[in-house]
This record gives sequence, C-alpha cells and structure tokens, in this order.
Amino acid sequence: MSDLQARTITYGVNFGEISIDFKTMEMFRAGQPVQITLREFKVLKFLVSRPRIVVSRQKLIKSAWPKRQRASYRTVDNCIAQLRHKVESNPSCPVFIRTVHGVGYKFFPPEGSHPLSQSLDSREENK
Repeated sequence: MSDLQARTITYGVNFGEISIDFKTMEMFRAGQPVQITLREFKVLKFLVSRPRIVVSRQKLIKSAWPKRQRASYRTVDNCIAQLRHKVESNPSCPVFIRTVHGVGYKFFPPEGSHPLSQSLDSREENK
C-alpha cells in the first residue's frame, strides 16, 4: 500500500440519487436533505462500509444499539424498512439494501458509485 493510499480516508459515499456525508451525518436524495435518525445513520453507514458483504442482524445490533438497550431482530428489520423508504426508489423491491433470508442484509452499490475520499493532507489544509 502506498503512503497516499494509507493517508486517504472515506468521509462519505454516493449511490443512485443518494449522497451520505459520514462527517456531518447528513443524507441527501437528489440534492435534497433527508431526515435520518442516529440509529438509521449508524445502520446505513455500517452496511455501506461493507459493500456486497452479508451483515447479520446481530452485527447490526452491536453496531447501532447500546449494550444497555435490548434490541430484537424485529427491531433491526423495522429500522431497515425505514431506511428503505428513505433510500430506495421502490422500497417494496429494494435495489441497494437487500435481505439475505435467515441471515441479515447486504448493501449492493450500483455500478459507478464511489466513496467520497480525501487525503488527510488536504483535510489539514481545509481546517
């Protein structure tokens, strides 16, 4: 890995009409802001950060729910349903957040989607 690759971080992602800024915790659809809860943001970021990898409901619970709060698999399913309404053009036929029956969920980025990256050096210049 080159020094430049090691010094580059991902601070967001674009896919379809969706743009997510991890730093500001904002989501936009076709340039318009979308209201998203902290929990929804954590779940979406966890999935988007692992494209095409099956993520179990248990891993999603650990990533987005505090240990002191009990969350069931149904809670995860409800969160995913809410996200689909915000992310998918047709939530009943999801393209980006797909169910892997009996296991969990998988994020499928479309062709041409890309992470928003910036080198750490240029971030220091922008401060």
